[in-house]
Amino acid sequence: MEEDKEKNSGTLISVIVTTYNRSVYLYEALDSIAKQTYRNIEILLIDDGSTKQIALENKEICKKFSVCKYYYKENSGQPDSRNFGIKKSKGAYIGFCDDDDLWAIDKLERQIVILNTQNEFGLVTGCIEYISHAGMKTGILKCHAGHNHGNVFQDFLIKNRTASITPLIRREVIDKVGLFNPNFTIGEDWDYWRKVSFYFKFYAIDDVLAFVRTHENTMSRTRSTTLLGRFVLYRKLNQSLFEWGNGRFAKNDWELVEYIEWCYYRRLLNNNMPGFKKKFVFVLLLFTKNIIPPLYFIKLFLKYNSRYKPQV
Repeated sequence: MEEDKEKNSGTLISVIVTTYNRSVYLYEALDSIAKQTYRNIEILLIDDGSTKQIALENKEICKKFSVCKYYYKENSGQPDSRNFGIKKSKGAYIGFCDDDDLWAIDKLERQIVILNTQNEFGLVTGCIEYISHAGMKTGILKCHAGHNHGNVFQDFLIKNRTASITPLIRREVIDKVGLFNPNFTIGEDWDYWRKVSFYFKFYAIDDVLAFVRTHENTMSRTRSTTLLGRFVLYRKLNQSLFEWGNGRFAKNDWELVEYIEWCYYRRLLNNNMPGFKKKFVFVLLLFTKNIIPPLYFIKLFLKYNSRYKPQV
């Protein structure tokens, strides 16, 4: 009885769901959140400027759940929509879900136990499993074991180690780190978890907490897989981190970020551009397109190339 009381009257959790011009999967997403075994939640559905008909459908779907509040705003992108939701939210803990994905029914219950008893962790994350467009489990998991638990700043400099829909984060973490960078259209979650991991330890549950739907409109599928696109995104991520790090980073922090950046570039070149001539031509392309300033690239090479070790 006491356990049931805690699930219904414990700390409020705010769940922010962003949507844009899509309603087909929304009911399933909201239903997976509303049916959580931990009951004291609020769902904030942030509609990022959908067309009139779809916005009406989204609003009606939200009304089916007593814990759901619908907000319509002008289109400004997912990062800004998440920020809008954070500002409207009231919970001490905050989680995010996309309008086409699902949560495991006990996700919040498992996460809040850790946050309530282990104050050294800023957030709790876990594994995802991919599901088909029809919602069928595929058995394909992504966990990032060994790289998303504890002090993981360096791990997140190398690669994004958590899906955006898995973490449950303390509000005071957001108060210290700040909001999502609205200048990103892709990669804003990676940018954000890097900043969080600079200050706070992550706790990773080695089990599936959420399900990511794969279909032609999945946001993660729009990320560029071209070599040039990967350079562009990583440079933007580090520019954002450098701006945020002013007044926060010590000298060794700056050097670590720069070193990992060089390791990332060298690995991409080694894996995709065999031979010196191809590497040289591609680097010139980076310079002419103003993706990486030539002097900065040369600085990284001179300072860190002799220390290069492949990063996992």
